[in-house]
Amino acid sequence: MIVIEMFVLILLFFGGVMLIFRASFLHIFHRKKQIFLTFDDGPQPELTEQILKILAQESVKATFFCVGDCAQRCPELVTRIKQEGHSVGNHTMHHLNGWHTSLKDYIADVGQADKILKTNLFRPPYGKIGLRQWWYLRKKYRIVFWTAISYDWNQRFSPEKCLSKVKSVAKYGGIVVFHDNPKAAQNMLQTLPVFIRLAKKHNAQFKVFDEKK
Repeated sequence: MIVIEMFVLILLFFGGVMLIFRASFLHIFHRKKQIFLTFDDGPQPELTEQILKILAQESVKATFFCVGDCAQRCPELVTRIKQEGHSVGNHTMHHLNGWHTSLKDYIADVGQADKILKTNLFRPPYGKIGLRQWWYLRKKYRIVFWTAISYDWNQRFSPEKCLSKVKSVAKYGGIVVFHDNPKAAQNMLQTLPVFIRLAKKHNAQFKVFDEKK
């Protein structure tokens, strides 16, 4: 009996994982080489402006998954992001790790950020979200994960190594993550324009997630 119960729990776990991955990659169209360029953790004074400048120079649109606390301190940057044709997503109010946060506290934190950002796009910080949290939030938000992440915040990484982590997206399409975060600034600002030009070389199309509220 115990063995059967364990088997059922394993099936439920992997079933939940598959549901999350299905939601994560719903908007990836590799055959069309569509790239969804995304930035997490901002907005940040000066750094967000530098990102917007690069995007404008390259005529590329992106989606910014903003931390509510940062957006509250820099509302003018959130406004500018939208005015320049980019979209905004919710990244919780205080950059919470869903695995270490109760359902009640997590939902409340997302709701607090929602009052500021007013978007139906959501990305869990660290990509860590419990099944109950995901099940609850999916009713209201489009939960977006990624295909490749640049690891631009890792101080042991060089810009070249960060680029190697996202080259597959530049070639085939998908969802790529960079960080609008001072810890990632040096790697991100060097890697981002190289990634964009490499993607254009492969005739990729840059797309933006539509936020509806």
